[in-house]
Amino acid sequence: MKKLYQFEVPEVVTKKVEEKSKDKDGNEVTVAKDSTESVQRSIFLRKPTRSLFDEAELYYGVTLSEGIKAGLLTRALLAKRFSNDGGVMSNPDKEEYADLYLKLFENQNGIERASSKRERDRNTAEKEEMAELLKDNGVVKREIQEFEMAQASLFDQTAENRARNKTILWWVLSMSYYGDIKDKGTIKPIFEGENFKQRLASYDAMEEDGTEFQEDVLKKLVYYVSYWYVGQAQTPEEFEEVVKALEETGIADEAQSAIDDAVDEQNKEKKEKAPRKKKAAKKPKTEEVKTEEVKKDEPPEEEKVAEEKVVEESNNA
Repeated sequence: MKKLYQFEVPEVVTKKVEEKSKDKDGNEVTVAKDSTESVQRSIFLRKPTRSLFDEAELYYGVTLSEGIKAGLLTRALLAKRFSNDGGVMSNPDKEEYADLYLKLFENQNGIERASSKRERDRNTAEKEEMAELLKDNGVVKREIQEFEMAQASLFDQTAENRARNKTILWWVLSMSYYGDIKDKGTIKPIFEGENFKQRLASYDAMEEDGTEFQEDVLKKLVYYVSYWYVGQAQTPEEFEEVVKALEETGIADEAQSAIDDAVDEQNKEKKEKAPRKKKAAKKPKTEEVKTEEVKKDEPPEEEKVAEEKVVEESNNA
C-alpha cells in the first residue's frame, strides 16, 4: 500500500492517572484521576491502484444509470431544454449580468487610477476614496459570484452531479486509513467493513454520533478527496496548498463577512428608498386631480366679472 497524502489531526484523550498520597494516619493511598491530553493522530490517504480505479468507474456508471432511471436529466439534455426555452438566462438577467460586469470594470479602473499614487502620499480624502472603491469592488464581485452560482445551480440536480458526489464518497470510504504508513502495525481502515454498504454504515454512524475528533477527520477527508478527484491535488505539494487554503479560511471568512455586511446594508438602503419613491410619485397626481376638479366647479372669468358689477350697482343704489 502506497501513500498519497498523510496528515495529522489532534485528539483529546482522557486517561486514568494514579497519584500516590498519604492519609492522616500516614498510610500510603493511591488515587485514580482522569487526565486529558492532546494527541496527534496520523491519518493518510492510500494511493489508488488500477483495480480501485476500475471499481470506481463501474460504481460511477451504475450510479449514473440509477439517476437516469429515477427521472434525473443528464446535463446535456437539461442544457438542450434550456436552449429550446431561450437559454439559461432571461433578457433581464442578461442585462443585470452585463451591468454588474460594467460596474466591476469601472470600479477596477478607479482602483488602478487611485493606486498610481503611493499610499503614504495620499491625503485623507484619497484614502477614504480608495477604501470605498475596494469595498464596492468586493460587493460587486460577491454579487457576480452569487449570480453565477444561481445560474450554475440550475444544473445541480443532474444525473452526473449525483453520480459524481456519490463517487467522491466512495473514494473517501476506500482511501482513508489511521496510522503511519512507515509503521504497518498501526495501519487500520477508518471505515470498517468488507464492502461499500458496511463502510457506508460506519461513515453514517461516525457522522451522527461521532466525537469532535471524528467530525474533524470526516470534514478534512471529504475536503481533500474532493480536490484530488477534480484533479487539483495530486502530489503532496499540491495537498499542502489545499491545507494552507483551509487554514486561511478563517481570514477569508472575516473578509467575506465584511462584504456580506456591505451587501446587506446596500440592500437595506434600496428597500428604504423604494417606498419613498412611490409616495412621491402619487402626490402630484392627487394634486393635479384636485386642481382639475376645482377648475371644473369654478365659473368662467367673464361670469365672475359680471356678477361683481351687479353687486357694486346694487350697493350704490
